[in-house]
Amino acid sequence: IMVATVQLPSGSAWTLPAYKGSTEGLHRNIYFFSGSGASVDGESQQSRTRVKVRPDMDVQLTAGGTPADFLILQGRDLGEPVVQGGPFVAASRDELIKADRDFRTTGFGGWQYDSDAPVQAREAPRFMTYADGSKEERKI
Repeated sequence: IMVATVQLPSGSAWTLPAYKGSTEGLHRNIYFFSGSGASVDGESQQSRTRVKVRPDMDVQLTAGGTPADFLILQGRDLGEPVVQGGPFVAASRDELIKADRDFRTTGFGGWQYDSDAPVQAREAPRFMTYADGSKEERKI
């Protein structure tokens, strides 16, 4: 499994090298999630798009007139059943129903923040909240 973020200054390019091992069952996706424009192998992309690329080939990422942020996800098929519904993924329909019911009932133990937003402010420090309630913060 590979999870990587790439931040490119405006007008710059970077080449993601081809995977050198066996590519059987291997998937590679590039998500362009921030910036006003970019290209993946010369094809223009709008922000918040996904491009599925071949893992056995080099791929050039290019930022447009503003800096661009990419998320690269690469991994193999699990070879197990996968059921998806809404934000949940499980191995069976029964597990999916239980996850949804648990979330609706408890919010998976409650949510201590004012917002359901999936991210915090970019300038906020990284943090960890421990089981005893203590909190540790680190500057990014």
